[in-house]
Amino acid sequence: MAPAPTIRGSQAVTREVRDSAMRGEPDRYLAATLAPVEARPALAAIAAFAAELGRIPSTVSEPMLGDIRLQWWRDTLERGRQGARSGHPVADAMIDAEARHGFPPELLTAMIDTRELDLAGGMPQDDAGLAAYLVATQGHPFRLALGVLGATSESADGLARAAGEAYGLARSLCRLAMLVHNGGVILPAERLKVAGVDPSVLTAEPLSHDSEAAVRAVCDALEMRARAALADVRAQWPTIDRRWRAALLPLAMVEPYFRAQSGRQSVLEPCDVSPIARVVRIGMARFAGRV
Repeated sequence: MAPAPTIRGSQAVTREVRDSAMRGEPDRYLAATLAPVEARPALAAIAAFAAELGRIPSTVSEPMLGDIRLQWWRDTLERGRQGARSGHPVADAMIDAEARHGFPPELLTAMIDTRELDLAGGMPQDDAGLAAYLVATQGHPFRLALGVLGATSESADGLARAAGEAYGLARSLCRLAMLVHNGGVILPAERLKVAGVDPSVLTAEPLSHDSEAAVRAVCDALEMRARAALADVRAQWPTIDRRWRAALLPLAMVEPYFRAQSGRQSVLEPCDVSPIARVVRIGMARFAGRV
């Protein structure tokens, strides 16, 4: 992992929060370092919280252990609302951020609950299920970040939904091999079946020629969906308050994620963006004022 910028000041971000965010949500953490100073600790906490939840399915040996961890997060945040500290750096940072910025508890709960799908080794059944999954896992972190930067719920909800779909699909398709390995699949079962693919073949590497072509077609269709969502955000960009834009900087990575996928021989071949390219891309978006 490349060295990450440190957030200092009267509300400095701890090393544990920084490292957790950079391991699981580097785009969101780097965006936090480019936000207004007073917003950075809360944005880093959101990134680390999302990273901690996203890591659970790949770090437990059986779903029940993952369920226990998810319940710990529910209980810890609830106790935090009553003034209790947990001793866990990320949880305490999130408790502080929630208290300071008035995060809607239902958004945090949805972020936790939706990870149960990953633990079960399941996949969205259809496009509606996929949309709900993307809103909870990717849209809500955008929504919370926009709120930290002063956006009202009315203004932020639509932006967060579109941003979550664009960013979530781009990143997930780039990490499809890892998701399949961990037992979760972002591709809707209904789309795979319409393409003539039994979802179970994804775990039987290598894919046959026909299965590879069919799965790639599904991925291509989802890429188009992501690009449409990104275009929606870009169309609104001139009217978006400049202060809010830092929350949306992870969208600068949508195109690099898709470019990284274009060179793969198989949809199940891992791909990623180099740490330096990530820093440069998000930094350029910040200073150019566009994603």
